[in-house]
Amino acid sequence: MLGATSIEVYRYAVGHPGWTRSEASEALGLTLRRIDDAVFELSERRLLSPQAGSPDGLVAVSPDVALADLVDADERAMQELKARISVQRRELSSLLPTFLDARKHVLASTSVETLEDPHLIHRVLIDYGRDVTEKVYIAQPGQGSTADVHEESVRKDLELLGNGVRRRTLYDTSTRDHVPTRKAVEAIAAGGGEFGVLPFIPLRMLIFDEKLALVGRQLSRDDKAALVIRDHSLINIFTHLFEIAWEISESFLSPQQVGSPLTAMQRSIIQGLANGLSDESIARRLDINVRTCRRHIAWMLDTLRADSRFQAALKAREAGWI
Repeated sequence: MLGATSIEVYRYAVGHPGWTRSEASEALGLTLRRIDDAVFELSERRLLSPQAGSPDGLVAVSPDVALADLVDADERAMQELKARISVQRRELSSLLPTFLDARKHVLASTSVETLEDPHLIHRVLIDYGRDVTEKVYIAQPGQGSTADVHEESVRKDLELLGNGVRRRTLYDTSTRDHVPTRKAVEAIAAGGGEFGVLPFIPLRMLIFDEKLALVGRQLSRDDKAALVIRDHSLINIFTHLFEIAWEISESFLSPQQVGSPLTAMQRSIIQGLANGLSDESIARRLDINVRTCRRHIAWMLDTLRADSRFQAALKAREAGWI
């Protein structure tokens, strides 16, 4: 920012065309050194320029003219940079369809392919979801997706069901208490979709007809990569595993157990206790943090008046809660 002295000198220069440093010093009561400092600062900003024909004369320049002079070179450089970026963006964007098409052919010729890029996984889902004619089987671990994700899913799934495609989905029991998931299930079920629940869904899986299966790699909790399987024998195995799980599942929309104060998540937790699982294992299966899991366990121990985790599971079973 300009200093107060520079502003004072600039005001004087505007009102006194043809002024000199000595005149400004006398009129403003400032030393020549301070006048020179102000002149330097104003000249750096193009607010003062030498007067033609006068070696000591200075002319005040309008701020808008000074600004244009000051930033003109930078603006030209910026425009040139934007132009280069635009050219590079068009050039590389034009290669994207070629890349995706070539990648699709590679995938089509490979029985098992690992996809790390979420964009490519999404493209595979769209391409095969569009071409499915018989069935879509989905196993979905975790607590459920957001309302925005479900809204898009409902529209696509109702379109598939309208084309005569069978759609079955297995969810974790805890998702019965997840409002966005429950609303999506009710909407798709009204169109003929089928939904089941299990206390634990071990892996993320999608099966399209007998053509393709996508299975979550799941090397870690944050691993988003997918295995794209086109081998008919492997697809048949995953389909068989899904159908076995479907047979032992219960309907997502079946009436809840009467008289149980437990939520669906708490029933899943206490089922894990009955199976002898650790807090960490239960939390990992339900995709919740360990502290939340332990808080639920403490509440259930108190509610059931149980002295141990195992006793809590027995009492819950005896009461018909699980």
